Amino acid sequence: MSRRFLVISALIAAITMVAGLLVFDTPLVLAIHGSGIENLPLFANTLHVLDSAFGLHASYWLAPSVCLTLGLVAAYLSTVSRLSRALAMAIVSAGLVQAATIALMMLGKSTFGRLRPAQLLESGDWSVTWFVGGGSFPSGHSAFYFGLFLPLAASAPRMWQRAALLVFPLFAVSARIDLGKHFLSDVAASALVAACMALLVIPLMRRWQGRAS
Repeated sequence: MSRRFLVISALIAAITMVAGLLVFDTPLVLAIHGSGIENLPLFANTLHVLDSAFGLHASYWLAPSVCLTLGLVAAYLSTVSRLSRALAMAIVSAGLVQAATIALMMLGKSTFGRLRPAQLLESGDWSVTWFVGGGSFPSGHSAFYFGLFLPLAASAPRMWQRAALLVFPLFAVSARIDLGKHFLSDVAASALVAACMALLVIPLMRRWQGRAS
């Protein structure tokens, strides 16, 4: 995985999260709510298809379990065939990063208890938004999709491949914001966690590669 790519991703996510918390979270929600583009069928329907395709409707843990299983099988096959070890390591890394990001996301939700934008718009009371049993911060969809695709993108050798892989998490988080499920800082926080987890996984993968070579 490219450390430089992940560091840049972490910095962008951190800046976006801080900017959202300090300035943009509420104005963005109100702007979308008043613009007529809230709850667009394109976002809702496409996200439903993606969630079904990647197993999110079944369980948060299905995709990382599949990645780890396939990656370990591919790693074994790479020792007895010409199957790329780099591909096997990328898949294992994605499974590890996604699992860790999802676990931290769940801990964050129970800790911060932030209400979702749709809940605040419905009640009209914006005086208390944190530590009230909500599930907005950090974003589960962002943790799921960035946890899966960010390490894969960091493992891809070409920029166009990285861009193509990041389309999935960027679309998912855009949809969740449009649907009133999350603030900008919610999705950025999970992206930051995913980037940090991927950076922590790099030395583990290099040690594994060294032992296997």
